[in-house]
Amino acid sequence: MTPGLLFAFTLEPPGKYRTRWRGHERRHALKRPVVLVYHGLGEAADADDPARLVTSPARLEAHVRLLQRLGYRFVTAGQALDAAGGGEPPPATAVLTFDDGFRDWLTTGVPLLRSLGVPATFYLCPGWLGGQHPEVAGERGRLLDEGEARALAAAGMELASHSMAHADLRDLGDGPLLEDLRASRAAVEGLTGTPCRTFAYPFGLFGPREERAAAEAGYELAFGWRPGPWRAMAAPRLPAPPRHGALRLALKLLGVRRG
Repeated sequence: MTPGLLFAFTLEPPGKYRTRWRGHERRHALKRPVVLVYHGLGEAADADDPARLVTSPARLEAHVRLLQRLGYRFVTAGQALDAAGGGEPPPATAVLTFDDGFRDWLTTGVPLLRSLGVPATFYLCPGWLGGQHPEVAGERGRLLDEGEARALAAAGMELASHSMAHADLRDLGDGPLLEDLRASRAAVEGLTGTPCRTFAYPFGLFGPREERAAAEAGYELAFGWRPGPWRAMAAPRLPAPPRHGALRLALKLLGVRRG
């Protein structure tokens, strides 16, 4: 940990916590805008979820409550874009994002997020609707069908694009790349009836060519992976710890832990 950083956690059984920060580091390290990325929601055995894409509802709740205690205000990706005004979002802005189109978003995510009073943005692949996630076996890997995606939007959640079928965009030629970005945007708009303004790069992988293509396809904000400077077509996201709670997330916010 950086010398001079005064940081303490007081654990309170059963598994609860208090946070105590001193000095300017609290205002700086824990007030930066943060965009967290999740995938599925539920309880999954490691054998069914070897990539650890599924987060339990209890851990998601612990993450949200930590940020609420730290004074963060939760908004959607679109609201963060509006608040950024061409720069980065205001301090203490938090965005929850979910990738790939898991059915648990509707059955588990919506009730939980409503109970916590926070919104979220869900990045789906229209070409995967109604399918099974290739890395998650069984019920936890079921993906939204078209009707369920519409129901998610009708529940007040923001839907956005994650490409048509989760290809590594770097492997696509210029024409197919732009076609994929435009087609997925149009498909999401067909589900929601509202403009699809934001995008999340599959696997978080992109380069300058993909940034230019995303802008040409009409997106106003595109998310990569891992922390970094805020750029409209390469905005940072922080992978939330799927198997850990508030303490691990706090360490990740500080940059002490990456996993």
